[in-house]
Amino acid sequence: MKIELKKHFKALIVVAILIIVPSLVSTPSKIIPSRRWVNDLPENYDFLRNSYDATLGYDARKSVYLTDSNKSDGVYAQSTRVYLNESVNEASYQSSLDKINNKKDTADFRMGSMLRMMYLDNKTNVLESSFKNQLKSAILGFKYWYTEPNDDAMIMWTENHMILFHSCELLAGQLYPSEIFTNSGMNGSQHVDHALPLVNRWLDWRARFGFSEWHSDIYYEEDLAALLNLVEFAQDNDTATKAAMLVDILAFDFANNYFKGIYATTNGRTDDGKKVGTSLSDLPSRASFAEFAWILLGVGHHEVSGSSSMSAVALCTSDKYVPPPILEAIANASLDYNEHKERNGINIADGPSYGFGYESEDDLMFWWPMSTLAAGSVIEHTLNLMETYDIDPDLIFEDELLIDLLKFAADLYGMSLSEVCTFFKEATQGVALEEANTYTYRTPYYQLSGAQDHQKGLMGMQEHIWQASLDEYATIFTNSHGGFRGEDHVGGFKPRATLYKNVGVIQYDRLSQSLILELVYAILEFKDITQAYFPLWAFNEVLQQDKWIFGRRLDSYVALYSNEVTEWEDDLFLTSRGKKNAYIVELGSVDDYGSFDNFTSSILATQVNVKHLSVGYSIEYLSPTQGLVTVAWDGPMKVNGASIDLGSHPRFDNDFCFQDFNTLKTALQYGSMTLELDFENATRTYTEL
Repeated sequence: MKIELKKHFKALIVVAILIIVPSLVSTPSKIIPSRRWVNDLPENYDFLRNSYDATLGYDARKSVYLTDSNKSDGVYAQSTRVYLNESVNEASYQSSLDKINNKKDTADFRMGSMLRMMYLDNKTNVLESSFKNQLKSAILGFKYWYTEPNDDAMIMWTENHMILFHSCELLAGQLYPSEIFTNSGMNGSQHVDHALPLVNRWLDWRARFGFSEWHSDIYYEEDLAALLNLVEFAQDNDTATKAAMLVDILAFDFANNYFKGIYATTNGRTDDGKKVGTSLSDLPSRASFAEFAWILLGVGHHEVSGSSSMSAVALCTSDKYVPPPILEAIANASLDYNEHKERNGINIADGPSYGFGYESEDDLMFWWPMSTLAAGSVIEHTLNLMETYDIDPDLIFEDELLIDLLKFAADLYGMSLSEVCTFFKEATQGVALEEANTYTYRTPYYQLSGAQDHQKGLMGMQEHIWQASLDEYATIFTNSHGGFRGEDHVGGFKPRATLYKNVGVIQYDRLSQSLILELVYAILEFKDITQAYFPLWAFNEVLQQDKWIFGRRLDSYVALYSNEVTEWEDDLFLTSRGKKNAYIVELGSVDDYGSFDNFTSSILATQVNVKHLSVGYSIEYLSPTQGLVTVAWDGPMKVNGASIDLGSHPRFDNDFCFQDFNTLKTALQYGSMTLELDFENATRTYTEL
């Protein structure tokens, strides 16, 4: 949702300066009467989908998808029809042509698909000449980067958009090397020369630092589609190889984070629709790349409605990307147990130690995909670059009034713009996708995943910090309302999340800010609440007693403690009033406890001591399975006196791979299989003894 600040906010700010805005006081604790809910749910959800034999191999899954995609009228599925030598539904492309020709946002999604279709048609020749001429005209008239002339309404510089634009420019230039592109005035070969270094810069950044939009169940879809286009059609062999290696790395991510059919992990960018479902007839939407993950790894399931997935179509119409068998083997080997640590991204302050400044255009293209455009060290140079290329401020900041606000605040406080953005770092740095150290712990019965100690207290945008999962629908998480994307249940003010195996401690404390920032929050209607998503409909049995709520899904159990009083909303959310709360989560199973009653009684008998601090809490929890867990707002998390690793993590650390951060070689090992991905030398080597 686009942010819309009221036009007369300056006058409101002046008035607000004269007003003292008190912080809300946490609701006193009280004992909640015991309540129990019981649902008659099926053991599995095959009745909700088209299900296929779990033993299907990669080629068989690919065949199933191609068959269903061939019947789809979806715009991305038209590439399938060209690949299979079938006529396309030209009408399905008209809205895409309109978006591309008018340079509207997300036109790059459609351009990537259009270029795939054109390249595939070079082999099959099924496109009608008049339609193909329309597509060619759109390709030659497109704007491929902000340095080109003419107005547009396209966001180009987030991580997923950046690789889409660069890959599209490269492939378009290759396709028409001697023709003049009408928007830029360059010929195709010049576009190739411009795009190729930018493509490889993005590929090398991802190899070294991972993905700033970490574990994104939305935007990995676009990354995969762009990468698979490069694998299949890039004429530079090193570029195509490195793109294939990044597809492998994303598949390795899915193998480590998929659980019982869902991408059950923390996310750097997601939305409410991916996380919240109200019933079996109104389910959360799957990860955008769910069909890709099913085809490549066999995780999850196939739905006919997903037969126009951008990444899945690209995978199934690719002859050059061949998945190494080790990836599916790891996905299967980790089903029963997996402990996975991973690091993505760097902190703004650490830029110089990794070779990045804050002023040059090249430096800004590293920072902008991390949403650091308004950070104190970057803001002045961001505005200069915007002026140089006449970039619409609404595309950068979503509302130009935010720039006016920052300038007004700088004048008011007698600061530079850089200084005032640092002063407002709760918001300006909070939306930045800085270093994320993620942790996933899996057993056959549950999975717990989160971003360890990530930007506590800062205001986010689309982050989903932690999640506990018993199956694909019986999931729980917490959030503090807010965020600059207008989502109610992701983003918001970030907690200090600290996780160890089956136990997590999550604490929120939104500190009072300057009156200007508080006024912005009021205008944006941020609520002073924390919420726990605990969908009663998704559990076989739920018990609420004292400060605990327990859930059972078949033989899997979860317990959630809220230090502050909660109230039910729509049988989906437990809402706590106030800016501060502490939660404890523990997962268990029939193997650990036998019955659900034994689980609940064991948890209720534990000792929980929560002490309010000036910021956050000091928490002691005697876990039935892990022993004494202690953690505060600052300092270590300890379990039985031993400090837990909260980061910085290596790039990967699990049973299948250990890789130091900021290195260019990934080596996966399982049984007799080895996959070595060497980005420095652009070699991809799979061996099996």
